[in-house]
Amino acid sequence: MSRKSKTRYSILAMLSLKPMSGYDMKQFTKEVMSNFWSESYGQIYTNLKMLVEEGLVTATEVAEGKKPYKTIYELTGRGSQVLGEWLCEPVSTQVPRDELSLKLFVGPLIPLEVSLQHILTHREQHEKQLAELRKAIARMEKEVPDAAPHKAYWLSGSRMGILVREAKLKWCDEMESLIRGKINQSKK
Repeated sequence: MSRKSKTRYSILAMLSLKPMSGYDMKQFTKEVMSNFWSESYGQIYTNLKMLVEEGLVTATEVAEGKKPYKTIYELTGRGSQVLGEWLCEPVSTQVPRDELSLKLFVGPLIPLEVSLQHILTHREQHEKQLAELRKAIARMEKEVPDAAPHKAYWLSGSRMGILVREAKLKWCDEMESLIRGKINQSKK
């Protein structure tokens, strides 16, 4: 199994859809893939340079009127082959890094009110993300034709995000109840 950065494969995957600039890739990641993937400009441009050097991607300067040149990247045949090989590899399991869970793990070291505020803030964030995902699905349902080959796959990622956010909101309810119960007990 490949030990190379997964960023390179996310770039190859985006370029399999259409040629894009580095900026376009960052926007695409933010607008379409943010539920399950993120990339910084630094990650994108560092990997694009390597992919061009390896011959997996081409870079073409394109004039944009009075604006500076824009570099458009396109997948090569070899890049498509490398992406296909990676797509067929088994998926590696990754352990999530969750700061809130770590803080709650040692919860007795901080005041209960602080833990409660962490939960309430976490809930607000997931409620906002849930609303954004629902809007994204509605927009995709409206704008992407049903016959588009990627539509069902794109929707499945957003639907997974909705289920995860709903589960996290349920967990927030449970944790809020638990912590409020501990606060009430400490006041007795």
